[in-house]
Amino acid sequence: MNEPNKQERTMNTQKLSPTRIASAVLVVTAALAILGSMVKVIWVDGDMWRRKAALRTHEYRTLPAHRGNIYSSDGNIIASTMPVCDLYLDLSRRPKKNDRGRVMKDSKGNVIMESAVTEATFADSNLNKVCQLLHSAAPKLTAAQYREKILTEYNSERPHGCFAVAKKIPYSYWDKIRNVKGWNRLVVLNKDNESVIREIRSHTYGSLAENVIGFYNGDVLRTYTGLEGYYDSILRGQDGKIHCRRLTKGTWLPDDQGIRYLLNADDSANIEQPVIDGSDIVSTIDTRYQDIAESSLRDLLTRYSARRGCAILMEVETGYVLACSNLTLDTSNHSRTYKEMHSANVAVSDVYEPGSTFKTVILTAMMNDTTINPNERVRIRQKIFPGKTASGNPNDMHDDHEMHDENGRPIDTADIRTVIAQSSNVGMMELGWKYYSNQRTRLKNAVEKTFYYDLINPDLNVYQAPCHINNLNASQRDFLNFCYGYSTNASALQILTFYNAIAGKGRMMKPLFCKEIINGKKHTKIKPVVLREHICSPETAEIITDMLVGVVETGTGKDLLNPAYSIAGKTGTAQNYRRHTYNASFAGFFPADNPKYSCIVVAEDIPAYGRDAAKVFQKIASCVMAMDKSLGNISLEKKIRYMEEQKLNPWPVITKGNQKEIRQAYHLLNIKYRTADTTCQWTTYKQSEKEGVEGYYTPYHLPSKQIIPDCKGMTIKDAMALLHKMGLNVKFSGCGRVVSQQPKARTPFNKNTTVFLTLENR
Repeated sequence: MNEPNKQERTMNTQKLSPTRIASAVLVVTAALAILGSMVKVIWVDGDMWRRKAALRTHEYRTLPAHRGNIYSSDGNIIASTMPVCDLYLDLSRRPKKNDRGRVMKDSKGNVIMESAVTEATFADSNLNKVCQLLHSAAPKLTAAQYREKILTEYNSERPHGCFAVAKKIPYSYWDKIRNVKGWNRLVVLNKDNESVIREIRSHTYGSLAENVIGFYNGDVLRTYTGLEGYYDSILRGQDGKIHCRRLTKGTWLPDDQGIRYLLNADDSANIEQPVIDGSDIVSTIDTRYQDIAESSLRDLLTRYSARRGCAILMEVETGYVLACSNLTLDTSNHSRTYKEMHSANVAVSDVYEPGSTFKTVILTAMMNDTTINPNERVRIRQKIFPGKTASGNPNDMHDDHEMHDENGRPIDTADIRTVIAQSSNVGMMELGWKYYSNQRTRLKNAVEKTFYYDLINPDLNVYQAPCHINNLNASQRDFLNFCYGYSTNASALQILTFYNAIAGKGRMMKPLFCKEIINGKKHTKIKPVVLREHICSPETAEIITDMLVGVVETGTGKDLLNPAYSIAGKTGTAQNYRRHTYNASFAGFFPADNPKYSCIVVAEDIPAYGRDAAKVFQKIASCVMAMDKSLGNISLEKKIRYMEEQKLNPWPVITKGNQKEIRQAYHLLNIKYRTADTTCQWTTYKQSEKEGVEGYYTPYHLPSKQIIPDCKGMTIKDAMALLHKMGLNVKFSGCGRVVSQQPKARTPFNKNTTVFLTLENR
């Protein structure tokens, strides 16, 4: 009975069940599917998957080009790209761990927190060193204020893990802070997955000529103003494309391998291209002249609390702008300081009624259009013209000041030379009424042919407001106002362009702010551009020049009279009726007998007249004449000739200074030196009371230690040596010798008193 059962069981074991068969088939099918997939992935779709893998680990990345530098015409870099850093400190606390890496707890079971900052790191010597470096890099805060700022955050309950201390500090200072003992652990290298190190455009001389150089319009627009904007395509160069492989997240390295795994070779988006760095440009700005123009203009604006102003210096022959200062009152943070501000290019963007500086334009246009004798006499002082004002009153016009003859008696008529010299409004209105009262459009057309009303379009990315002449036929008053510089508007650069043309014998040059492009060893000159070959004949330009010299010698600009060189120019005062202030200006050129430079100074909204702007013009002109070696000894020759005519001693006299150095100068010039005392250090020149007898030097005795000495007549070198020795601080403006000082001489002073010196080349 048992044997068959055993045999049956054996037969059952040899027979497979359907479940087992299905499982076996499933395993075999899966194996075949996997094998098929492997074949498909490796051989059929292998290239596609390898390409996709390469795209995740390889890609073409942009390699930014280096932006070119901007140089000044005197060879200094005034704009360049430099690395800056934002300084963040990790002052956070984290759980303390033991040697085995386990979190430590106190007796109550609370996690013990510790800071990354060790006591050695925050030692007074290290912290003070860091704060001093911060103050040097970003002087907005003192070292003590930086120390308080850091300690306040460090001692707070929850110090920040990425605490902002200072932004945009030079890389060199940031690196020095990192290398202070222990501080490399505190300084944050990346914030929000971006490096704290970046490149920005830096202006070497701070705000000097910033509107000319150009401002950055922000990361949204990514554009520039000024030279940076106009020559952007030249300066920025061409970014490169280079094949890279991913090293870690956010880190890529150049790689020559794997290029074959990328997209088709004929796809231009995946072709490597070299980096082409931007070219350099050389601006026409001379940093020496720019500094003089800016400091002199700032003094004027500060004195009268003006709203804004500009000073422009141009080369007559080429139209190159050597200095262009645009200062605007900055009232933010209650600072009330004058500086170059974004979108405030006063010289180009501001248009205003020029006033008396435009009388020269009117007269030149009249002389081009009709025959006018400069000796012709016209009515001045006061006159009632036909018609009435808008309020119904008679057109009763009068000059702001009386004119007198040689005997001091008031006069009612004068020749045209005197009208320009004394800036008679009535005289210009009489001239316009006589020739154009019934041909006003003709006068307008003549002025438009003489004066450049079109947009000058200088090589700057800057807004230019359109200029125009009012409808002269609209009213009698508009026509009369136009004759002496109202009922029209223009920019300071347009006014200067006209005066520069008069200095150039009628040839009008376009103002240029760039003179050269440098691409490696290739230098490309920017050639001067002629706007109009003749705005008047050379003869007319000579007559106008003679009249402008008369303005300085006998007229409203006589404060500029200088025996060292001649100036031709015109004062201008235009009233701003809405603000109840004036726009004061002076435009002209020098040296008048052979003009090389033209210049204009404009101060907006001041309670003063054009002669105040003329003083800024004089400071600029005097310094330029002193520094321009190409003019030779023109100043000295003219001064000697003037002194001979006035029967004065033509030999140079140093009014006051160090006796040893004065004696050496006399010896080198082979001039006899006369002195009352050879032992004294400081000496002053005393003029002889007898005619024909030379003066001599006498000792200059310094006052007591707490009394400010008189530095008038000294060179800046001697004045600074003397004042510093007495414990005084010194600031100065201009060039030449000291002509005034503040506080005045012989007044008491306290510790750290600053003496402000004004220099002029007389």
